This record gives sequence, C-alpha cells and structure tokens, in this order.
Amino acid sequence: MSSAIPASRPLVRGIPSPKEAIALAYKGQPLLAGAGLFLLLATIPTLAAMGLDGRTLNGIDVWIKPLKFEVSLAVQLLSVAWLMLFLPERQGRLVRGLAIAMTAAAFFEIAYIALQASRGEASHYNVATPVAGLMYSLMGLGAVVLVATSGWIGALILRRGETSRPIVLASGLGLVLGSVIGSLTGAYMSAQTGHWVGGETTDAGGLPVFGWSRTGGDLRVAHFFGLHLIQILPVAAWAGAAILPSRLQKPAIIAVAAAGSLFALAVFVQALSGQPILGRG
Repeated sequence: MSSAIPASRPLVRGIPSPKEAIALAYKGQPLLAGAGLFLLLATIPTLAAMGLDGRTLNGIDVWIKPLKFEVSLAVQLLSVAWLMLFLPERQGRLVRGLAIAMTAAAFFEIAYIALQASRGEASHYNVATPVAGLMYSLMGLGAVVLVATSGWIGALILRRGETSRPIVLASGLGLVLGSVIGSLTGAYMSAQTGHWVGGETTDAGGLPVFGWSRTGGDLRVAHFFGLHLIQILPVAAWAGAAILPSRLQKPAIIAVAAAGSLFALAVFVQALSGQPILGRG
C-alpha cells in the first residue's frame, strides 16, 4: 500500500503553517528534516560571528559564505524531505541510506566551510597546500553525493510514485533535472580557478543577497537556477493546480521544466561570455 500523502494534505492544497511544514518534513524523512532544521539554527551563531568578526575574504565578510551555505543546504535537505512524501515505501533501506549519505555530505561541507571562515581562509578553490587541495577535492565529492542522491530520489519518485498527479510528476522531475543541471554546472565551475569570468575578481559590490558579479560573468548564476529547479517545479505544480484546468497541468509542468532548463543554459552561456546577469559588464 502506498504511503505517499493524499492530494488533500496541506503541502498540495494550501500553504501549511510552520508547525505543519515541520511535521510534513519529518513525515517525509526524519533525518533530512532534522538536519535541515539544525542548519537553519546554525545560522544564529554565524550571524553573531558576523557581528563580532570584521575580517573579509574576497572583499566580503568571512562569515557570509558559511551563512549562505547553511541556508542553501537547509533548503536542499528540507526540500528533499518534503518531496519524499510522494515516494511510496520511503522507509526502505535504500532510501534511508540515501538520506544518511546526503546528511553526511552536507555536514562535512558546512563544517569545513565554517572552519576555513574561522581561519580567514578560502574553502573553495583553495589548493595552496596539499591538505587544502585534498579538502577541496573532498568537498567536490561531497557536492556530487548531495546532487546524485537527490537525483536518485527523484528517479525513484518518477518510477514508483503516483505520477498521474501533477505535483508528484513535478517533484520527481524537479529533483532529477535540478540534480543533473546543478551537477554539470557545479563540476565545470569547480574545475576553474574561480567563479568569475572576466570583470573584477572580487565578491565586493555583487548583487544584493546573492553576491553575483556585476562587472563580469559569474558561473554561480547557472548553478543556482539549475539546482533550484528542485523547488521551482513543485511550486509551479502547486500554483497550476489552483489556476489551471486539470488537462493543462501536466503540459504546464513540462513547459516550466523546459523553460527553466533553457534559462539555466542561457545564463551559463552568458557567464562564459563574461557578461553579468545584471550590471554594467
């Protein structure tokens, strides 16, 4: 018997309260939910460190990178936990193993990023010493684990889930596409010496919140939009259920998936040409 949630639950038909959202995440996958909430709580001491520590790296506060990754990884883990509500038999050994791998990779990533921030040193692109080079390679392996496990779970949803429901189709498709595009753009970016293409090699003066370069190309843009198809497609399906007739909901999901993928490709090409997504170029 399927243990996926019925269409009448809050995740599908309306916006859940914070308490309901947490309960749904724990129902989907307790380990991922707990890890995601822990990373959100970890932003509190990180914000405190920002207020007490005036050091900078690449033109910005040394604690901005840990803060961004805490939020990003929390969103990733919580999103997968919620979407696993659409996976029948989600308590199986394989799925638990994937959740453990995701959590371990996320915690390793944030631990090393925070450690390097405390030292005032870069975590990414830092190959100044053999140890730093090894740790950077291990971070790359951790990133591969994060996206590969997310994509695997998406494939399981598409294979075993009730994909006649648009929200289930969108969830599986979003996990697969987000993982594929996120991994490809991330792999290319990690093979470079920095995320800038042309322009000033500093994060100072970047776009608010995101920090993307406004003087040249920035490879992080395509990685961001590709990876966040994991959230975009389910949200699009939820919105489509409210405004579209049933016969148009699945075609709309396919259209959003294609448009999102093409947009990620377009901003990737734009970055390679040395042009910022917004700015003077």
